Amino acid sequence: MKKIKKLILCILSLFLVLCLYQWYIQSKDTYRFKSVTYTQKTLPKEFNGFTIGYLSDLNLSTKEDLNHLKEAAKDLNKKDVDLILFGGDIYSNDSFETDQVSQILKNIHSRYGKFAVLGEKDQGDSTNNTNLLTEAGFEVLTEAGYAPELAYFEVLHEMKLIVDLIYEGGFKKMRQSCSGLISEDNKDHYKIALVHQPDYFTQIKESSVQLQLSGHTLGGYYKIPFIGGLETKEMGKKYVSGKHTNNGTTLLISNGFHKESNDQHRFMTYDEINIIKLKK
Repeated sequence: MKKIKKLILCILSLFLVLCLYQWYIQSKDTYRFKSVTYTQKTLPKEFNGFTIGYLSDLNLSTKEDLNHLKEAAKDLNKKDVDLILFGGDIYSNDSFETDQVSQILKNIHSRYGKFAVLGEKDQGDSTNNTNLLTEAGFEVLTEAGYAPELAYFEVLHEMKLIVDLIYEGGFKKMRQSCSGLISEDNKDHYKIALVHQPDYFTQIKESSVQLQLSGHTLGGYYKIPFIGGLETKEMGKKYVSGKHTNNGTTLLISNGFHKESNDQHRFMTYDEINIIKLKK
């Protein structure tokens, strides 16, 4: 009986420590860089060691958030990555200080360019948000054509089209309508799908895409060990957080850079910027 009481006391003590640590992290309104190495035998040798800085879900809502993003941009530049990808959702609600936001994002650098897709919040003002990202030096992935160094990331430039087609008529229409970048005809090419909502992995894992990067769910807000994130969203119910591999395709879900409002709380789902290293 005494052993059971000690075990319960230890568990409660550990939980209290985690809660206090989480409170401390939130009080600092900070973020972390989460590094992950993704190994794939089919990776072209030229991309061995290639690094990607992945930002998603900025959820900007106050001027303080802009200062937070400005510091993050400086820290991200110190990582000296090869490619910058943005997974969508610039603002939490209405846009503000668009010129300043664009300038902050413009100051983020990489060797081979910056690419972005829109999130569901961005769609409400898609024209202005696309312009904001374009002025910041991002290629919003609607048209083909970029440097030969990125040839193996060829799925990127049509992902916006692909997502639109899925919305209109499901995955079947997308397969019938797009140029075939994720078809079996191109299975020897290395492909990354940048898709805001992670539950599209259900379909994408059946294609020849090697890696899908998503956000949207913010890690489920409250993460319990061995259970995962507790709070789900539309198109973020089956895949909520972490890394998932199926049929040779891997899905990586970012917790996002910032929660959707300063009134919300998170537990064990830290604000993050992802640094992804590709390895053969």
